[in-house]
Amino acid sequence: MEKLLAPDDVAAILQVSRRTAYTIMHQMPHLEKPFRVSEAGLRAWLYERTRQPEDKDKGKGKTHQRAVKMPLLGNDYHIPRRRA
Repeated sequence: MEKLLAPDDVAAILQVSRRTAYTIMHQMPHLEKPFRVSEAGLRAWLYERTRQPEDKDKGKGKTHQRAVKMPLLGNDYHIPRRRA
């Protein structure tokens, strides 16, 4: 039988707070009382949220956002881009 993880275990594994661990655990299959998730459930949750690196051809340079044109207000109006 697989080991069940408590919120403190999940918080330690993911290096997050206990409250964040509860939020994350609610997003995967879990037991209610006691509140636990399986190791496989945690692995599957992590795998779903793991992003693979993009191809080298696609990842060149930064992408720039363009202003959104509002067809209802006419083609000459656009929402300016805010710079942080």
